[in-house]
Amino acid sequence: MIFNQQLPLQERINFVVYALSRFILSVGKYVYLFAVSYFIMYETGSAFYFSINMAISIIVTLILLPFSGVLSDLGNKRKIVISGEILNSLVIMGLFLYTVIYDINLIAIYIVTFLTSMIEPFVSNAFQTAITELFHKDRIQQVMGYTSAILSSTVILGPILGGVLFGLLSFSQIILIFLIAFALSALLDFFLKFDLYYQEKDYEENHTEGASFETFKHDVSQGFIFIARNKVFQSLLIIAALVNFMSGVITIFPEKMMIYELAFQPETVGIVNAIAGIGVLIGGVTVARIKNLKSPFRLMKRGLFVFAGLVALYLLPLHLEVDIATLVVLLGLIGTSVAMTLQFVNIPINLFVQLVTPQHIKGRVFSTMNLCSMSIMPVGAIFYGYLYDFELYWVINVVSAILIIAIVFTIFNEKLIARSKDMYDAAKTENEAPDETVLETSDVLLDGKADPQSI
Repeated sequence: MIFNQQLPLQERINFVVYALSRFILSVGKYVYLFAVSYFIMYETGSAFYFSINMAISIIVTLILLPFSGVLSDLGNKRKIVISGEILNSLVIMGLFLYTVIYDINLIAIYIVTFLTSMIEPFVSNAFQTAITELFHKDRIQQVMGYTSAILSSTVILGPILGGVLFGLLSFSQIILIFLIAFALSALLDFFLKFDLYYQEKDYEENHTEGASFETFKHDVSQGFIFIARNKVFQSLLIIAALVNFMSGVITIFPEKMMIYELAFQPETVGIVNAIAGIGVLIGGVTVARIKNLKSPFRLMKRGLFVFAGLVALYLLPLHLEVDIATLVVLLGLIGTSVAMTLQFVNIPINLFVQLVTPQHIKGRVFSTMNLCSMSIMPVGAIFYGYLYDFELYWVINVVSAILIIAIVFTIFNEKLIARSKDMYDAAKTENEAPDETVLETSDVLLDGKADPQSI
């Protein structure tokens, strides 16, 4: 996309700025999260305290998701994104000053998690709903796949930097790095043209008279109503909730195993997590390069079956009497496989929702799906954090794998897959129709067919 002269210059600029902004912010987040995770696990030795930090973030996000959806659909997405990232920078600046004066502690970490979680839903939802206005709809699959692949390098780089910096720098210096990343990301977002493919007609149904509580309630409810009337979207909610509930297996368990059971040093933990990040890169590039993805749901189904097997395979390092180098390689390979597999679940879900959902209600649909799927995540985080402290690793992982397989078999039947494919094909056909407004704006003739190699 960067070098394709047939595409509008501003769209190419959007892609570069968007990817670079997400890259910088993601590196900073990984460095910060690594430091926080290692600090909590090392100081307390408890997965439960680690899971509390996750639960705070999730619960606050859940409460604010309905509001973020309405604001994304009815408000100015550019102002939401930039204002949110500036506020996040101020919160991190406050944490930096606090650690310089008083040093770091659990309460300070929990408070910052609470504050940033109040802002993040609005920023992330505004970005989600703006994708089809930042980029042409014909190139959404490639944009999402390649952006995911670019961000995967942060999954590799972030943990390595986190492990190295945790041993070399103080906690306040690591927070300073995170602060710089937030500030740079906010600065870059000023150069994004959020309305490149904006069309007023997409929002005509949002124009309601008055500003009463009843109007707001009506606006919020539209996302729920849209999903409730569609069995395909209902199935997506169940699968998303399942994956989020099982997130403790791939977030809490590896950290608990490496730090507590295997006694890995910070640098070693960082290397393992970095190796695992290669899977995000491979998965993102692979999905982006698939020509004419015909059935996102079938791809998701296969990915979830593989994921279930990997959940059980994660137990293997605990039962092998081998040297540390072998353990690092084995854990890295399993982590790589998990990350790659989840790309074949997450990207198709987002692609399907982006293309099938009407633009005027997209923010509320995304926020509703996130609300419903994430509502079970705090329960899962606390549940897994509590059980892993009893060291019931074998029982937890095997039962989780069986549960995934059973649910996928039940939900992803051939009838549902066929119905989802019909919706997906209809959305693609509609999006391939020439858009006169876009052609006039860009002054570039788009033939409606995305070149898989153009991004």
